Amino acid sequence: MAKRILIYTNHFYPEQFKINEIVDWLSNESHHIRVITCIPNYPGGKFYKGYNINTLSRKHINENIIINRLPLIPRGNGNYFIRTISYLSYFISVSLFNIYIIFFKKKYDYVFVHHTSPFLIAIHPIIYGFFYKTTKILWDLDLWPDTLNVLNIIRSKWILNSIELFVKFVYSFYDKILIGSKGFEELLKKRYDGEIIYFPNWSESVIENYKTKNPINLNIPDNHFTIMYTGNIGNAQGLDILTDVIREIHDKNIFWVFIGEGSFKKTFVKNLDNLNLLNKCKFIDQIDITEINNYTSLADAMFLSLRDNYLFSRTVPAKLQFYMALGKPIIGLIKGEGAKIIMDSNSGIVLSSYKPKQIANSILNFSKMKDSELIKIGDNGRKFYLNNFSIKKRKQQLLSFFK
Repeated sequence: MAKRILIYTNHFYPEQFKINEIVDWLSNESHHIRVITCIPNYPGGKFYKGYNINTLSRKHINENIIINRLPLIPRGNGNYFIRTISYLSYFISVSLFNIYIIFFKKKYDYVFVHHTSPFLIAIHPIIYGFFYKTTKILWDLDLWPDTLNVLNIIRSKWILNSIELFVKFVYSFYDKILIGSKGFEELLKKRYDGEIIYFPNWSESVIENYKTKNPINLNIPDNHFTIMYTGNIGNAQGLDILTDVIREIHDKNIFWVFIGEGSFKKTFVKNLDNLNLLNKCKFIDQIDITEINNYTSLADAMFLSLRDNYLFSRTVPAKLQFYMALGKPIIGLIKGEGAKIIMDSNSGIVLSSYKPKQIANSILNFSKMKDSELIKIGDNGRKFYLNNFSIKKRKQQLLSFFK
C-alpha cells in the first residue's frame, strides 16, 4: 500500500548523498514523497550553477516526488562563523515552511530525517508531530554534540552538556534511529531508549555495476604507484598529515590524486606548493558520480583517513563502501570500526600510526607489492562489499521501515 512520506534533509541532488537513492527507492514502490531541502552548495560552499538565493522552488520529479528547495546563505569556505549563519538561515527557512506543511498539507504517514550536521534538521519533524500522529525515523549520520567536541568547534563543557541534554530530548520523539556504524550504538544508548537499527552505507549503482567508459588522461608519470582520494577535503578527514607523508616519499615513485572539494582544500594545496611537492600530486574538482570510474580506474590504491579521536574511531565513512565496491586496494589511516572492516575483509592495509614517517614507510612497502597481490586484495574488498553492503540488501532493509 502506497504511503505518504515527508523527508527532511540538509542535502539533495545534485549534491551526492545517499538520500538521493533512498528517495528513488521509495518512489519506485509508488510511495508519495515530499523532500524538504536547501539550495545545493556542498561541499564547495557556493551555490551550484543554475541555483541562487531566490530559488524557492517546488519541482515535481515525477508524479510521486515533490522537491521543495528552501533559501539559505551558502556555507562558504570553511569559516565556522559563516557556516553557523548558513545553518541558522536554513533553520529559519525550514521553520517557516513547516508552518505551511502543517496547516495546508495532508497528514504524512512517515517522517524521515536524513541527519548530517547540524542537528537542527531533526527539530522540525517534532513540531510536525505535535499536530499529526506519524511514525518518525531519524537516520543519524553525525552524532552531536560529539562532533562539535572532537573538532574543537565548542570547548565549553557546560555548553556541550547542554547540547547533549537537548539532543536526548529531541531523540525521545523518534520511533526509530538508524545508524551507519555499529560503533555508534554504545554512545546512542546513553541518550535514547528506543529502537536503534544498524543501517550501513552502500555504494552508488554506477559504482557497484561499474564500467570504465573513457579513462581520463591525468598525465601520471610512468612507473608510478598511484594513490587516489575522493570526497570531502575537510577538517574531519585529517589530510593535513599527508603534507609530511608526501615529503617523506617525494623522491619515490608515488603519485597522489585528490578528487573533491572542501574547507581544507585551499590550505592543503598551498602547504604542498610551499614545499614544492605539487609535482607528485594532482587535484581535481568535484566530478559527477557517473564519471568517477573514468578516474578511479587509474588508481593502484584508494586512500581513506579520519582524524584520530574517540568519535571517528566509531565512524565508518561512506567512502569505505565506495572504495570496496570499486574493487581497489584500500590504504586506511583510520581506527576502530572502519579499520575492523578493512581487516576483516582483507581489502587493504590499516595504518596503525599517525606519525608521518611510519605512514610513509608503510605506503612505500605497500606500493612494492605485486600487481597480482593488489588485484586479489581489491577483489577481497568487492566480494565483502557485495555480501554485506550491496544496494539490494540496503534497499530491502530500507523498504521494510515503511510497511
